[in-house]
This record gives sequence, C-alpha cells and structure tokens, in this order.
Amino acid sequence: MGGDALMELESRFPVKWRKPVPLWVLLIGILATASTTAGVILLPSILSPKPDFTMSGLHPMYVQAIQAFRPGELGSNQTLITIQATRNFTGIVTVTTWSSTGVGTVLLDPQTFGAKDQILLGKAGSLILNVKTREVGNFTVTVIASSGPTSHTESFPVIVENLTMTSSPSSLTIMRGSSGTAEINLSGVNGLSGNMSLGTTVYYCGCHLGFYSVDSLSSASVTPTSIILSPGGTGKIALTINVGLSDNNSVLYAVVKASMVRQLWYFNLTVEVNVV
Repeated sequence: MGGDALMELESRFPVKWRKPVPLWVLLIGILATASTTAGVILLPSILSPKPDFTMSGLHPMYVQAIQAFRPGELGSNQTLITIQATRNFTGIVTVTTWSSTGVGTVLLDPQTFGAKDQILLGKAGSLILNVKTREVGNFTVTVIASSGPTSHTESFPVIVENLTMTSSPSSLTIMRGSSGTAEINLSGVNGLSGNMSLGTTVYYCGCHLGFYSVDSLSSASVTPTSIILSPGGTGKIALTINVGLSDNNSVLYAVVKASMVRQLWYFNLTVEVNVV
C-alpha cells in the first residue's frame, strides 16, 4: 500500500490514542481492594463475642441483729458466689467487696473456710461471702469480679432486722406453790415479719458453780404458742410461771424464746422470778 493510500485510510478512520494511567492511581486501586478484602475477613472477628464470665448468687440478704441479747457478737449471714466461665474464658478472677458503713464482709474458701479472694477459672468456681453487722438498718454490699480488662460489678441490699421483747412487769415475785403471770410484748424492727413460734423454760442459777440449769420443780408456759407478725407489727403473749412447793431456789429465771420459722432465727427474753 502506497503512502497516499495509507494517509487516506487514516483520514477516514482516525486512531484515538489513550493517555497512560498514572502509577499513583493504580496504587490507590490496589490498596482499596486489599483493605476491603481484609475488612471482610477481620470484621466478624472484631464483632464476635469475646471470652467472658458471669457472677451469680447475689440476692437480697436478711441478717438478724443479735447484739441486744448476746452482747459483743455480730449478726451474720452468708451467700455462695459462683463465677462461671463463658465462651472458653480462662484466667484468674479476683473478687473484692465494698460495703456501707456498719457492715463487714469476708470472702472464704467453700472447702477450707479460710480467707480467699481469687478463683482460677476453667469452668466455674465459688467463694463464700460472709456479711456481719451489729446495726439494725438497710445497707448495700457491692461485689467486683475482675480479670485483666474484664470486670463485672453487682450490688445487693442487706436488711438487718430485729425483734424487741419486753415484759410487764419486768420481774415477778411468787410464793412457793403459787403462780404468777406477765405480759410479753413483741415488736418487729425494720420490717421483721412472719410466723413466730413461742416457748419458755425455767432455770435456776448454780452461781457458785458458774452455770444455769433447768429447774424441774417449777414450770412455765406461754399463750398463745405462735403468732404472725406483719411488717412493723406487734404482738402480745401471756407468760405463766408455776413455782413448785418444794422448790428451794430463791431466784428463778423464765426464758421466753421466740423462733422465726422463715429465717431460722431466735430471740430470747429473760424474766426474773423472786421466790418467797
């Protein structure tokens, strides 16, 4: 083909030459594709739940105030805290507590009952949380379980209740072979309520030997033998003491015992009897 023919062909079918693509445009495209692919791979692992643990066994706790009739002792109750591993969590979990003023807490090993505040988790572990107080009222205990960056905090109320018992008159004078009666007043403190079972026993004091013993020559009884206290409510029972004719003791002690079925608590009141 001659030169004239080639020029004529190019004039009829002009060639459109494209400009070359810059290198930086190619690099951006490669990086964008790579980051999208990596995101598709990494996103599920970022959003999937991580190994963790749960804490259970914390619920409202009721404590009996016993300072009134056993001076120097503290009312106490306890619960079993269970730490459960989830999603294959492993590691050492450290447990600490915080409590309101007037309430003390101790963490114990369920097997040895020695002090313990850490659990090595593979599946589950437990600690005993013992709560002690001498004050009546409503308090809060907070439990913190932590392992590295993983931490859980739970709080629960501690309700310390009491029962007051008073005698009218506060003491009795009874002749041998006779009987006497006192009225016992009961009153729940800080919401104490429930079914109370009542009974009484007569003691004499072997003071020179340092003990009290049941007096088999005299007796006592209460009427009724059970009452139901509503929250903040009161109740009354009659205490009758029969002094035996041959009872040579000059002083007797009638101990009235009120047992609370719901909490397995008991409360005592001692009425002194002078025998003439």
